[in-house]
Amino acid sequence: SLWLKHHRFVCVVRRSRTRRLRFKSGIALGKMAPKTKAEVMSNLGMECFKKGDTKKGADYFEQALKLVEGEPTNPLLVTLLTNLGVAQTILGDMSASLGYLERALEMQEKDLGEMHPDLVGTLQNLTVVCSKLGETEKAVNYMTRAGEIESKAKVDSKVQELEAGSADQVSGPKITEVEE
Repeated sequence: SLWLKHHRFVCVVRRSRTRRLRFKSGIALGKMAPKTKAEVMSNLGMECFKKGDTKKGADYFEQALKLVEGEPTNPLLVTLLTNLGVAQTILGDMSASLGYLERALEMQEKDLGEMHPDLVGTLQNLTVVCSKLGETEKAVNYMTRAGEIESKAKVDSKVQELEAGSADQVSGPKITEVEE
């Protein structure tokens, strides 16, 4: 499984440099490309988070974030900011959570546009955090925006579905002449 590969990587790195090099070359020659250190740290953070160790997971996310912060186009950056925002919410640090989630939202808006459906999750997370901070107006604004984006996505999907259906109807059934 994927987790076992990461687990072996961690164990191998701790044992010896020689083994790590062999393992990396084995991955490079195999089906899976080697992961960056930031990706490994992010994956370790997620494993800790899934096992209930939110603090340790957040520490790994922080380490990974330090490695990718200088790469504004790295897609892992938004993921790490979002994961840190959620982890900080669980740990009870709402102001830190708000900072991470707002940074993630800003980057998503730049990359995807202000009405992209991928923003909905971040907006919903921000709604929760702002509510917990007592910033009701801000929470309502985030919630409203998430709802507008979801509604637009549903309408767009329905329009595409109808357009695809009407294209089939335009061509209509084919009438062929049968010779007797």
